[in-house]
Amino acid sequence: MGENVTGPLLSDRRFFQECLNLEYEGMQEVKASVLKEDFCGARKAMAAYIRRTLDPERFFTIPYEAPENIYKFPEESDEDACRRICRHTLISVGVPCEYGEGKPVDWKANPTYNGYREWTWQLNRHNDWKLLAHEYRRTHNRRLAETAAELFTSWVRQAVYPGDCPGYSTDCWRTIECGIRMGANWPYILFTFYNTEPFTDDILIDWYKSVWEHGERLSRNHMTGNWLIMEMNGLAQIGILYPQFILSGQWLSQALGSLEEELDRQIYPDGFQYELSTGYADVVVNNYQRLIEVAKAFGKTVSEGMLEKLAKACELDVKLMMPDGCVPDINDGKHRNVEETFQRRKRIFPENKTIRWITEKFETGEPDFTSIALPWSGFLVMRTGWTTEDSWALFDAAPFGKAHQHEDKLSLLFYANGKMLLTEGGNYAYDTSEMRRYVLSTRAHNTVRVDAKDQNRLKNYAWKEEDIREKADLKWKLGSVWDYGESNYLEGYGENPCPGTVHNRRVFFNKSQKEGKTPFLVVVDRMASDEIHRYEWLWHIDSELEAVQKGRISFHEIDAAFSAGEAEVIEGREEPEWQGFKAVGTKQGMYRKLPCVSIKADAGQIRIVTVLSPCKGLSGRVHKVTASAMPEEDSVVISFEDGTEIAFREQEIIQTV
Repeated sequence: MGENVTGPLLSDRRFFQECLNLEYEGMQEVKASVLKEDFCGARKAMAAYIRRTLDPERFFTIPYEAPENIYKFPEESDEDACRRICRHTLISVGVPCEYGEGKPVDWKANPTYNGYREWTWQLNRHNDWKLLAHEYRRTHNRRLAETAAELFTSWVRQAVYPGDCPGYSTDCWRTIECGIRMGANWPYILFTFYNTEPFTDDILIDWYKSVWEHGERLSRNHMTGNWLIMEMNGLAQIGILYPQFILSGQWLSQALGSLEEELDRQIYPDGFQYELSTGYADVVVNNYQRLIEVAKAFGKTVSEGMLEKLAKACELDVKLMMPDGCVPDINDGKHRNVEETFQRRKRIFPENKTIRWITEKFETGEPDFTSIALPWSGFLVMRTGWTTEDSWALFDAAPFGKAHQHEDKLSLLFYANGKMLLTEGGNYAYDTSEMRRYVLSTRAHNTVRVDAKDQNRLKNYAWKEEDIREKADLKWKLGSVWDYGESNYLEGYGENPCPGTVHNRRVFFNKSQKEGKTPFLVVVDRMASDEIHRYEWLWHIDSELEAVQKGRISFHEIDAAFSAGEAEVIEGREEPEWQGFKAVGTKQGMYRKLPCVSIKADAGQIRIVTVLSPCKGLSGRVHKVTASAMPEEDSVVISFEDGTEIAFREQEIIQTV
């Protein structure tokens, strides 16, 4: 396609003769002009029809939703941000680009130091335009409408519809951006500005032409996973909000059918979306909700089956919820507040007891469980209760996620004394940096490496549709004093992983708070191989280091005691490989140093017991843990600094829980 080609590509002739249903109610004047091939008249009649028939009162019954991934300068208000946007200084993924007031915006630019492609892609979601629209509804400042019209015109000219090409390709027309534009941002922008003077007849016609081109792309070039949900939400909203298109009914039917099917294809029976990311599970539900609210406002229906399955997916947040009221950032996840999420969910599930318990602080409606296993997605959540003072732990025995996966099987998280004490590397910008490689790797999680090699399930990974109905490799029992979970990692380590080394992990969560002790974790790892290996246990502790001793490392808020191996604490190391960091946001550069306990032992077969005990003063301080390194042994003795001792056998707990 030549450099001088501008969009939209649709000619007036094709748009009016092939794309519009001229028999649609109210289109008589448009039809009369088209029959005479008076396309100037048709444009004028169509613009008048749009202004006459759009129904903003219906649309704005839907509460405003701030654009996802909107970026502003620190302390910048919406009003300040809009002034900046009007000066053509735009921010994407936290990086600003000053095009200059009165100068054109280059929608294919990339000002990042390392060519981070998300900058260009996310700029083309048009979050800034939606912010302009929201501020305009508050102030009716004409400059905001002028800027929105200016930005749209420059975009539609530069961002030429690419026709049939893969959904992930192009700078401006990736299908995920198409879905977000159609299903989250453009409707709000149109219903805000359509009847303002800056939105001329020509802009309205170009807008509708571009929406048609979006419909063609979304219906033909859609992807899978969470992308598909966003794409089909966008396609469905075209079908609802642009009923004059001749294919609107077909597109709506395609989208609704696909969204029905994907609930069975993507959601495990325990409610987790198959990418196993707390961030993208929320993205998926958000997109269903956007469609449901638009459909309701404009007199369309979705099936009861869709609503029932979606409600089950919403319940996942409560199953995973930590004492601080947030879900953990599992895989490429997000530390997200459940109450804030459920305030939105309440609009589509107003009678849901669990949602009302969270959002309205009801005394009734509390879940009838504390600890809970997710048998299909493979997570075991152990907790002592539902208050902010309770303790919580998560054991990851999950299969490899469909996307956004980390190499972290058998990892653990532990929240106690009001803080995530046992944490991990987190989620970081989707770039090619060492930090991004680190957060994806086993090194950034609380599990075991072999010969300085990470887990590598991705190497031989292939998702099969029937996997959504397969239970995970997770054993568990839940009791009043002890919770127990167990799983295995069998898939090998390193660049060319070959099965041969087996990692079996048992987790025992002691929930008793006798003698003032905080609940603690006992982790029993058995490594088995026919050859001698260097095994490395990793524990990422978010607390200040106090002392490194034989068999014990003390932090200000937690003790880590272990029965074998030699330990060191690594923090902020970059050579020979990154270790001891934590992402504090998904923008580039947002990470900090974090202490990581590394325990190493050379063996073929070995058993090592680690106790992770939160402490306040002397209470909870572990003196030592005694356990045989022979894999067939199962006795454990934990001696505390206050003179108390707990002795047990693994099988006794498993059998008696």
